[in-house]
Amino acid sequence: MPKIEIIKKIFPAIFFILVNLILANEVFPFSSDSDSTPVEKYGQIRVEGNRIVDKNGNPVALHGMSLFWSQWIGKYYNPFCIEWLRSDWKITVVRAAMGIEPDGYLTNPDTEKNKIFSVINKSIDLGIYVIVDWHDHNAHNHQAEAIGFFAEIAALYGDQPNLIYEIYNEPTQVSWSNVVKPYAEAVIDTIRSIDPDNLIIVGTPTWSQDVDIAANDPLEYSNIAYALHFYAATHKQSLRNKAASALGKGAALFVSEWGTSESSGTGKLDTVETERWLNFMEQNKLSWCNWSVADKNETSAALKGGASEFGEWNDTDLSASGDLIRKKLIFLSDSVSTDIRVINPFQSFKLIQNYPNPFNPSTRIVYQLDRKSHVVIRVFDILGNEVTTLVNEEKSAGVYEAEFKSNENNKNLSSGIYFCRFEADNFFQTKKMVLIK
Repeated sequence: MPKIEIIKKIFPAIFFILVNLILANEVFPFSSDSDSTPVEKYGQIRVEGNRIVDKNGNPVALHGMSLFWSQWIGKYYNPFCIEWLRSDWKITVVRAAMGIEPDGYLTNPDTEKNKIFSVINKSIDLGIYVIVDWHDHNAHNHQAEAIGFFAEIAALYGDQPNLIYEIYNEPTQVSWSNVVKPYAEAVIDTIRSIDPDNLIIVGTPTWSQDVDIAANDPLEYSNIAYALHFYAATHKQSLRNKAASALGKGAALFVSEWGTSESSGTGKLDTVETERWLNFMEQNKLSWCNWSVADKNETSAALKGGASEFGEWNDTDLSASGDLIRKKLIFLSDSVSTDIRVINPFQSFKLIQNYPNPFNPSTRIVYQLDRKSHVVIRVFDILGNEVTTLVNEEKSAGVYEAEFKSNENNKNLSSGIYFCRFEADNFFQTKKMVLIK
């Protein structure tokens, strides 16, 4: 082939790359950390002051999902479901809520333990954190059983940095100093005799809302966080004030359970208060697990009835809450190795890596705006030729999703590398996508 013909063929690709560099100011590949699992990246997490920090002492917030009471919707306690939550929802932590009563661990200890073991083993395999939760409202009445259970868990898994203990899910309206604290001290003493390192979460009275009361009379141990639970449509600014008070007194908090609904798990899905809580947690670097991975007919359940126990859910399997939380988890994730980041002063916008990637025949693209903006999303091939425009309209602040179909309108695109370009006001960002047939 004559040299001039070669130049003609490669020029569009060179031109496309140069234009991206000029418009974006600077483009660079995702760091090597992106190939690491969360546990490889953050290592042994611990408490310093009122923050949970990583192996380097930097504040870290984990984001993930809580499974439902194990004795009632235990079908999701399997490795395939956990793998889907990690790969598709981008969780960094999962909570295994072992039901104690009724018909739970006290009645069928081996059955319920095996569900927990399955989740722990897969979490270690995937390199994510796992909360082992004694899901009980009366744990102080079951202290001996809790001590025996956590001694076994610590002996089996205490050498793994993935492990987080939650020793009392939600004490009801009982005394912190006279009931919950003595129970916690007994269980913690047992765990620490075997596992001196891993984080322990302790529930607080009034269904894990009285974190300020616990902060006034703290446990005298290292690596302790207090459980803060809320349901957005019921618990609002007054509970955020209690949380802020506890943080101000030096207590570390972990939001090991929260819902988008009323405290019953049903009723209104409160998107306004949910966003306020998400902002509060982000501002204070609070780790969280959303309630819950379940197909129960209630607002807080992430799935609709009959959703597969093995994951691989599509949009029609998700409830309104599940769709909202999944998009938030993906937005918060920084674990995608195929990302191309752009340094730009306009950090209020974000384009998430498409998923799945590689894909065939379609893939989904999520983007976030924090203010009303005109959005344009285009797809280009490796030579810089525009394939399609997915979005070209004004959008209000929020999280959105667009779908790119490689076989739509008789395009029948070939396998290869494509680029998704996101524009909003003066912000530009590009992602690499791989189509495999």
